[in-house]
Amino acid sequence: MTRSRWIRGLALLMAFGLAATACGSDERGTLVPPAIVDNAGDSDDAAPTPGEDEPDEPTVETTPEEPEQAEQAELGQVVVAESASCAADTPPLEPGTFAPSGDFSYAISLALNSLNPHDDQTPATFAYYSWIYEGLVRQEADGSVGPWLARCWETSDDGSEVTFYLHEGVTFHDGTPLNAAAVVANVEFVKTAGPPQVIPPVAGQLGIVDTVEAVDEHTVKFNLAAAGEILLLSGLIRNSGLMVSPAALGDAAANPIGTGPYMWSSSNPDFTENDLAAFADYWQPGLVGLETVRLEVAIDQVARLDAFNAGQYDVAVVRLNDLDLLVTGGVASNFTVRIGFVVADWTGEQIPQLANREVRCAMAQALNRQGIAAQLNDPESVNHQFATGPSDYAYIDDLDVPEFDIEAAKARFAATGEEGFTFTNGHLPGGFWPVLSSAWGTALSELGITMQNEALDPPTGGEMFGRLARGVHPVQIIPFNEPNALMSLVARTGTAGFNPSGSSPDGVIELVNAARGKDFTDGENDVAAAWKILLEECIFIVNNTLTTVVAYQDGIEGVHHTQGLPIHFWPHGVTKN
Repeated sequence: MTRSRWIRGLALLMAFGLAATACGSDERGTLVPPAIVDNAGDSDDAAPTPGEDEPDEPTVETTPEEPEQAEQAELGQVVVAESASCAADTPPLEPGTFAPSGDFSYAISLALNSLNPHDDQTPATFAYYSWIYEGLVRQEADGSVGPWLARCWETSDDGSEVTFYLHEGVTFHDGTPLNAAAVVANVEFVKTAGPPQVIPPVAGQLGIVDTVEAVDEHTVKFNLAAAGEILLLSGLIRNSGLMVSPAALGDAAANPIGTGPYMWSSSNPDFTENDLAAFADYWQPGLVGLETVRLEVAIDQVARLDAFNAGQYDVAVVRLNDLDLLVTGGVASNFTVRIGFVVADWTGEQIPQLANREVRCAMAQALNRQGIAAQLNDPESVNHQFATGPSDYAYIDDLDVPEFDIEAAKARFAATGEEGFTFTNGHLPGGFWPVLSSAWGTALSELGITMQNEALDPPTGGEMFGRLARGVHPVQIIPFNEPNALMSLVARTGTAGFNPSGSSPDGVIELVNAARGKDFTDGENDVAAAWKILLEECIFIVNNTLTTVVAYQDGIEGVHHTQGLPIHFWPHGVTKN
């Protein structure tokens, strides 16, 4: 007996962090009322001066369109969509007519390394990649995981085999067919190529895959190292799952060739201006609504907003604080990732004081989450763990982490007998990143701890996570941007790439391994227990759940911000009238 699944962003990816992509976005911690925004994109929040009146509610009117929901059967945190079942008759595609119209521009608050989807694992870079590349599955606007290049999939009873059935007639931009052999070539390349073409975190997204094989021309079977359908799908909805033409594997930075609705035309040397054109042979031609597309990096939030209001951009990332400054169009927003700090040097190799739990927890007690949230005009964003509420996967209901109390924090640090120290923190230059970093740095100074904040150069998610992997900063602001709490642990514990210490507190690795050996739902308690240790040891210090926002001009239709992917909306069906 097999089963087909449409996973609902298992841990309900409502947070930021991880990013990381998440980079360059706005934050919020509880569900955004659909009446206010219907989807979203970035975060550049200039903090109001403390003591100023709080900003009025946004006046931009929106007309939210909720994604249609297939009939679903709940299974813990997993939603099975009957429409995705391979046992059911799959309705034929209605591809529509190829009739693109208009020139389109999107101002994005995050830079990227290149258009090679495998050299940056930050989810926010989907704002660029998703126009060109597609995957077997994708994360829908509501956070669920549904079929895309694959029309459906089946999972064996023991969870160790997942078989995907591909749509026929799909081609890459160079005319190469998207078939089982192309999928196998992509998966094997991601798992084995290595840097600089594939960075370790992207390869790690497919760590659960043992082998992959072409069953026939349009059927691909993934053989997993253990029961791990959820971990597989969690990887495939990220960069590791984006399909590149086999002829361009290893050369995607210079020749970005995918199956997406738009083909790459040109980029300037630093990829701050990227021009695309409609793909005439797209497999769903009716979803190609634009003739040309420009994806442009615009880091400065003030200049970006002014240019949008002047009509220079059709869509732009905006800050929550700036919604009342918009003079036209509508906005779309969604939960994306969690933001916080990682004490990368928790073993004290660089700064011996950080090996003392009481020092770390005194620092955590100096983090004024509520005050920062108020500065960002996002009072509901505060969060202390990966899960965002009691109904979320791996929620910890008895979590005991320090709440803000600066006097108690000072006393706690003084009681350790440790000397004050200095450390560096690298952050992205725009949005909430410098606001959060500066606020905590100011508070830490009262403890006798100096936090030297520096803007990342280049201002990319790749640089941010690259520094984390190398342990450049003893403590670093970072997004927890994996699709679920288990995948986040896999990426950030033990000898994983995002744990420069190479070790974890007692019990964590055992719990992670136990969870990986179980069905995703059965392993939930192990995942929660591992997170509890890391949070209560003050190694992971979560601050908030990110909401990112994009604004669009009148006449732009089809912009629906994707839950779990900062500043991202799927370009399929976006039109300009």
